[in-house]
Amino acid sequence: MNNNNVKKAAVILSITAVLATFSGQAWAAQSSRVVAPAPAALSDSKNPYYVAGIDDPKEFTTYFAQLQKAVKENKPEDAAKLIAYPMNWNQDNKQVVIHNKDEFIQNYDRIFTARVRDQLLAQAEDKVFVNWKGIMAGEGDLWIGKQNNKLGVIAVNIINNPYEVAGIRSAAEFEHFLTKLQNDVRKGNKAAVAGSMTYPLTVNSKDKTVEIISKRDFMSKYDKIMTASVKKKLLAQKVEAVQLFINWKGVMVGEGALWMGQTGEAIGVFAINQ
Repeated sequence: MNNNNVKKAAVILSITAVLATFSGQAWAAQSSRVVAPAPAALSDSKNPYYVAGIDDPKEFTTYFAQLQKAVKENKPEDAAKLIAYPMNWNQDNKQVVIHNKDEFIQNYDRIFTARVRDQLLAQAEDKVFVNWKGIMAGEGDLWIGKQNNKLGVIAVNIINNPYEVAGIRSAAEFEHFLTKLQNDVRKGNKAAVAGSMTYPLTVNSKDKTVEIISKRDFMSKYDKIMTASVKKKLLAQKVEAVQLFINWKGVMVGEGALWMGQTGEAIGVFAINQ
């Protein structure tokens, strides 16, 4: 190779090296370039109730506090304002539709049973189960959601019947009966209390047993039957299954002061032990 050819080759190699250098730098720059991600959408963790159709989490937390307050203070009228009507009341494989506040208040003790109330009050707002159907409180006892553009209770499920062994077909009916009896005794409504007895009624005292054959007979002997001790024990009784003794004979109330059961369609007191 002559000198001219050597010079030409050197020039070509130099140009090639320079091009390779620029090409490598360009490739490296392109490879190292990272495309910035699009701004993240609002995280579900900031609104865990979104899937249930609630856009503002504060709407639910405020509502839930109001509902718990109404139930804790035993104010059916306030609770009635927090229902999304029509509301489904599911019990014993049957569904009853509650259409308005009046129907809800009339059936309050049957719908918001001791168990439902306990489950609701024990529920932490940040521990609820949420899906597209709504927000579940307790173990499915109560569902909250939006209906007709209103946030409220959309369904209540009466889950179990701990009184079944005693022949009582509905836990809600029994708890309503016991609550009403306590209220009637507290108010001194003798006629209503007499209507809560099953006749013949057995009354056991220390030295004898007598049978009360009718409401009229009961009312004429009211103070002798419903003694201060019997009333005190009855009124001290908590209306919840875990606080009651239940067997095939019936439900024992007030440390054995009263025994209750169901005959046909009627729940009543069939024995009083003084």
